Amino acid sequence: MLDLSNIPSQQQTTTIFYATGNWQTWNKPRNAKFIEIFCLGGGASGGQNVLSNPTGGGGGGSGGIVRGLIPAFLLPDTLYILVGKGGAGVTTAASGNVGGISYIGLQPSTSEQTLICKSSTSPPGGGSQASTAGAGAPISVVSLSAFGNLGFFTAIAGVAGGAGGVSGGGGSNVAALASNLLTGGAGAAGRGASVFNTGGSVTAASSILTTQVNGGQSSGSDGESGYGFLQPFCGTGGGGGASNLSGPGGRGGNGWYGCGGGGAGGSTNTLSSSGAGGDGLVIITVIC
Repeated sequence: MLDLSNIPSQQQTTTIFYATGNWQTWNKPRNAKFIEIFCLGGGASGGQNVLSNPTGGGGGGSGGIVRGLIPAFLLPDTLYILVGKGGAGVTTAASGNVGGISYIGLQPSTSEQTLICKSSTSPPGGGSQASTAGAGAPISVVSLSAFGNLGFFTAIAGVAGGAGGVSGGGGSNVAALASNLLTGGAGAAGRGASVFNTGGSVTAASSILTTQVNGGQSSGSDGESGYGFLQPFCGTGGGGGASNLSGPGGRGGNGWYGCGGGGAGGSTNTLSSSGAGGDGLVIITVIC
């Protein structure tokens, strides 16, 4: 077991909170010495193309992360958690929806004066309908959360999605584990004059995330949804949809927890759907 400051740990319990849209409570157990916090925001969805515009939708950005360690005796008996939901995919010509911020506080409030931490200062951006990638969530400024001063925290910014392809171009890839534990969604393919184009993929070149998340590979085909692991914690966004000359473009793949959704492929006459961003997570581990 983990030994912090020569304090032996006889017991360690972990609670995972998922996105419900409502505030949830965590109760401090007896004999708790430290609590470890992992606070992840929701990812944004990919963008949807405009029929008159040949570009593919951009991929959504990923949520931010805050990790912290707090002496348990400095905390009240109950904490309140609001887990950010991922941005819903769009089925009309529009940019993707932003992801939700996750909050941990002393009251069921997003006020900085009652917060221990929040996953980012603002949400990750949805992919644009005009091929631009959605921005990752900006890094959380932990010092702005009043009760974040009770512990030791590390904040990590989200990462952007991939750009959608312009006329006649494929969607942009994003790379897993390039600079972050998570990824944004890949960009969708733009509609060409005579041929379809493939959607962007989430490339995987590591010993952990070894399977590539493919974008749409044939005319109008969908991007694959992302995947990941809780141990070690890491995951991917969704692949981008392929374009289509005579029907709907391919759907964007959905993102894994905190990751961005893939963009929707370019089309001539029918819109499909962009990929949804993955919901956030809050994980609290008690060290007794």
